[in-house]
Amino acid sequence: MRGVLSVLGFAACLASPSLAQAQETQGDPWEGMNRNLFAVHESVDRAVLEPVARGYRAITPGPVRRGVVNLLRNLRGPVILVNDLLQGEASRAATTAARFGINSTVGIAGIFDPATSMGLERQDEDFGQTLAVWGVESGPYIFVPLLGPTTVRDGAGRIVDIAFDPLTWAEFDEADEVRLGRAVLAGVAGRERVIEAVDEIRRDSLDPYTTVRTSYELLRESAIRNGAEDVQDLPEFEAIDEQQDIQPPAAETPEENLPHAETKQNSLRGAALAKGRSATTSQPITGDQP
Repeated sequence: MRGVLSVLGFAACLASPSLAQAQETQGDPWEGMNRNLFAVHESVDRAVLEPVARGYRAITPGPVRRGVVNLLRNLRGPVILVNDLLQGEASRAATTAARFGINSTVGIAGIFDPATSMGLERQDEDFGQTLAVWGVESGPYIFVPLLGPTTVRDGAGRIVDIAFDPLTWAEFDEADEVRLGRAVLAGVAGRERVIEAVDEIRRDSLDPYTTVRTSYELLRESAIRNGAEDVQDLPEFEAIDEQQDIQPPAAETPEENLPHAETKQNSLRGAALAKGRSATTSQPITGDQP
């Protein structure tokens, strides 16, 4: 998914006020249709995407998988840079430009990430976030099979990001094959990164659809604020790449409040799924970030 499964950075210790606010401010008037589309995606994922992702993990060493993720992220640098500038984030734009230059050269086309070790932290921006900064409302939630969770605003933003991508306009021998190959590779790599998260949400969530939707909304709100306020302590779930287990926050309330604890757990798992879905599992032909 655009990232389907976006991947998906991923979730957090989600405070109940943030969860309630996201549910109140984000609408799902097309829920019936979305649930049907979610079911279609789940069927395709179980039959095709998941087996391919598990096979990729089985035959590809961890360092190679990490290099693939680094390469795909580096290719998104120009798109992130344009959105940094459109949002008026000069400092972040400078960081993005420096990361792209260093990783494209010293990092051998982005296969390695020396920029991070130099203190230039990775960030991610897209035109959906830019529209939000400009005051555009998100619009209804939409779930698109193979592309994952989005909204009207974010879906339109994805189209604009395709236009911002230099590879979209590049003309060279086998250009179409390269674009397709990047999209397929990003989809497989992205789905592999959320294997454990998807397994856990399918096993433990009472309503996977709602968990994915709510988590996507929370993650987008955090991304728009560049991680500040409202959604507390959102870590990058890079541990997924190292096959570490995601541990949801323990319930802090007595037994009578266990439903709330379960909501926090499901949001944690769903955020990994949503981000994977919205970030990397099966991208458009022009590709998006893992």
